[in-house]
Amino acid sequence: MEGAEARHAEEMRKLREKDPEFYKYLKNNESSLLEFGQEEESDDDNDSDGVDEMDDGDNDDGVDDNDYDVADVAAAEKDESEPASSSKKQILLTGEVLEKYERSAFAGYGLKGLKNIVSAYRSACHLSDPNDTQKNSRFAIEESDVYDKLMVLCLGRCHDAFRYHLVGPGAKDGNDTNKSKADATAGEIDDNQPISPKVLVKARRWSEVSSILHVFLKSTLYLLSEAKEPELLTFILQSLAKFTAFITPFPRIAKALLKSLVSLWRAPFESQNDHVVRLQAFLRIRQLALTQPFPFIEDCLKSLYLSYAKSSKFVSEAALATLTFMGNCVVELYSLDLDSSYQHAFVYIRQLALHLRTAIQKKTKEAFQTIYSWQYLNCLKVWTAVLAANPGESELRSLVYPLTEIILGVSRLLPTTRHLPIRLHCVRLLQQLAASSYTFIPTTSILLEVFEAKEIYMKPKKGGNNAQGVRLPLMIKLPKSDALRTMDQLEACISETFVLVNREIDLYRYSAGFPEFTFRICQRLRKFCKETRVNRWKAYAKGCIDTCERHSAKAILGRSKLEEAPKDVKKLEILKPLDVSCMKERYEAAIEKERRLETATKPEFASSGKKGKNEEAVSHVTKQKKPSEKTNTKWRRTKDDVEAKDIGEEALTKADEVAQGIDWSDDESK
Repeated sequence: MEGAEARHAEEMRKLREKDPEFYKYLKNNESSLLEFGQEEESDDDNDSDGVDEMDDGDNDDGVDDNDYDVADVAAAEKDESEPASSSKKQILLTGEVLEKYERSAFAGYGLKGLKNIVSAYRSACHLSDPNDTQKNSRFAIEESDVYDKLMVLCLGRCHDAFRYHLVGPGAKDGNDTNKSKADATAGEIDDNQPISPKVLVKARRWSEVSSILHVFLKSTLYLLSEAKEPELLTFILQSLAKFTAFITPFPRIAKALLKSLVSLWRAPFESQNDHVVRLQAFLRIRQLALTQPFPFIEDCLKSLYLSYAKSSKFVSEAALATLTFMGNCVVELYSLDLDSSYQHAFVYIRQLALHLRTAIQKKTKEAFQTIYSWQYLNCLKVWTAVLAANPGESELRSLVYPLTEIILGVSRLLPTTRHLPIRLHCVRLLQQLAASSYTFIPTTSILLEVFEAKEIYMKPKKGGNNAQGVRLPLMIKLPKSDALRTMDQLEACISETFVLVNREIDLYRYSAGFPEFTFRICQRLRKFCKETRVNRWKAYAKGCIDTCERHSAKAILGRSKLEEAPKDVKKLEILKPLDVSCMKERYEAAIEKERRLETATKPEFASSGKKGKNEEAVSHVTKQKKPSEKTNTKWRRTKDDVEAKDIGEEALTKADEVAQGIDWSDDESK
């Protein structure tokens, strides 16, 4: 090696004598060619840019595969904690100097230029740190344009240099017969594919590159924790996608990065731009789960679920969309490794069961509040969504039964009128489990109990007329005073009940036992038609009865043609024709229709609080017509009575179009 350097120096001396102009051109544009063999010497002399602390002094390339984190990272952390010598003169980083380092690091793939750029990047990341031990480093950045260019350069291109030196052509010796294989590996880049740390430590210059990589990752982690603007956070998180696979030799950095990402993912809901940062943070968490060695994915699963549980204590109109997104993120992450997901799902579902058992045994106010809370309900929602997203023959399927029993226990814990909304939430969860797992989970008894409430047949109280109505997706219980006594509450609960009854009928319409299943439904709805005085509700009930009778007739005709005896029928949808969608697809179509209607009706509720000219005119005319208001009301009621007689089954379809809110746990992430 020393002989080659001597020959190169002699050739350059002769070139300077024979062609001084060309030598001057090389010196100005390709100085790295003239500095061959001088990289290590120049680091401590002319270009000692505060990066000597990144060299851990370990020149042994034969690092033990099992000690890569101890041998290299510990030394790098120790050296990094030592402040740079104050006797070193600071170098002002200008655009010309940065361009020189850029050519050296990315055009010639020289480690000297890469060290200089990473050292400047570290100084830039700690500019606002009052306790920075590296503030005496030899780089000073005074121009904002240079700072921005340095950040974009490091976050956008350093991954190419690391990949070249660690898994690309630079990772192999010059006489390595597998160099072509390394070239092919470098060309096929998949950021979601893990890179084994054993492969990285076998790179030719790992002992040198590891220190640079470690400093770069720690600086980026610090920058991520200090950044506040959504645009900057988004840029950093997007850039980290190219570096995630190289974190495998540094497990402590991986855990610290996971903690920062989870913190960004569960950030408060106030910011308008937080959804972009939240999305990018989750994508990096997912990437860490895919690229880091096992059991790192279990840390990701645990951190994400517990963060979701802590963030779901309260639900409002503004927070509903964010909670929906966070729930879908949990479902996506738990669908990556079903074996690991089963272990966590079993523990956390059992925890929910223990809370329910405590409430049943103690029957205290605190125990009931634990169950009838948004946090508990949202946890049930997310586990229902996880099991519904993975309905195959996996271990997760075995958790459908215990989760069903927990949801049924919640619905029966306090069967009072005030807690009717949470029982309707439970019915939705049970129907989602039944549709995804193709299992018969009847919820008819819960729904028909609604018609037993005496408040339905009482004259409703005046007041409580809200322009937005009663939003059941944002309620788990009715007000303590006058529960189910106002017309808004009655209309919302009855409409929701008929929607769920109709969905229950549609789920099991192709079952061989459908006629017997609907007998109790028809019997109770006929009684309801006689007892209620609201014609609209009568129309809903009659439409539901007609649907049951029509499907029952088809089921009786279809099962008479079956070769199997009723006791031998094991398939739930044994009567379904081949050209008809399955119960899961029918359920998803109904939910999608409900979402579209919710989106279409949502702007109507966004009131600005100011009346326009047309609204003021209408209000003025209404005030002038008060004497005839009673007559108009009577005319409208008579008109409703006439229309109700001809509605029939169409009223049931109309009920299905009532805006029910966003059910985030349904199938959006599949």
